[in-house]
Amino acid sequence: MDTDSQMDAAPEMAPLAATWRRWLAFLIDWIILALGGCIVSLAFFEPLAALGVWARLIGFTVAVVYFGLFDSGWGGAGSPGKKLIGIRVVDDAGRVIGMSRSFLRAALICAPLILNNFYMAQAGDYPHLAVNGLLGGWMIASLYVLVFNRRTKQGLHDLATRTFVIRGRATRQGLAGLRFWRPHLMIASAIFALQVPIALAGLPVFLHFSPGLTTRVTKAPTGGPVQVVNAWLSWKKPTAATGGKPECQGLRVQLTGPGVDDETVARTVAMGMVAHYHCQVVTNLPVRMQYGFDMGFSSGTAYRDYLLDEADLTHSP
Repeated sequence: MDTDSQMDAAPEMAPLAATWRRWLAFLIDWIILALGGCIVSLAFFEPLAALGVWARLIGFTVAVVYFGLFDSGWGGAGSPGKKLIGIRVVDDAGRVIGMSRSFLRAALICAPLILNNFYMAQAGDYPHLAVNGLLGGWMIASLYVLVFNRRTKQGLHDLATRTFVIRGRATRQGLAGLRFWRPHLMIASAIFALQVPIALAGLPVFLHFSPGLTTRVTKAPTGGPVQVVNAWLSWKKPTAATGGKPECQGLRVQLTGPGVDDETVARTVAMGMVAHYHCQVVTNLPVRMQYGFDMGFSSGTAYRDYLLDEADLTHSP
């Protein structure tokens, strides 16, 4: 009798994966991607460096293919990190998901993480600032939902693709009975909407801070195989000791292509920045020349530091 009752009873729902398991699995996957990026960079450092910000787009594509393939039914419903922790991605019927849904889910995860610094927007660069705000809003809102959504333990990427992460293997045990608490979605929407005006106001959506006051040069000199992409000058606020002028503290120059050993480029950019921003160099100015690549999950940099004398930086370049 008991046996018949058990056979007639509806199957229990598959156990949802705890949030800490998902974070740990993602960390393992990110380490795998980073190690792969390091290995690739040993052979392709210069081509990757020449791509500039477009290397982020390559990193995004690689990460989406990685998670998209492995988290689909074709890849066993779990990335290597998920398999190691013992969790799988399934739909609300407890079945593995198809390739298209898995790739969409992967893109929603990876876009804010990897493309967050794709646009180096300045004040007044409203289209790019708005894009950064949208990416930042999606990331923060998704983190909120993933942390506080205790009922279904889904992130926004799961809700958008109707997927769940469970412990164990996909067993076709239904998950449709789980109900998401809708006020979470209202809060996430408010977070998402607020990030755009915050970004347009020039406030950091992603926490990329530099010491001191930092300004990006909009037109930098170019020549030969070396191209100056960006230059950041940091300084102290004006004081009586500096004659009412800000005191230059350091310059960081980002290049595409090799050129870190070219002191002429370092001196030319430094002179232009000092003259343009009218800051005072006290004794000398530290300059760091760097170039490299950044794919989001892996990066490489070559750099050289110079200490330029104040006497050579006070006349017009």
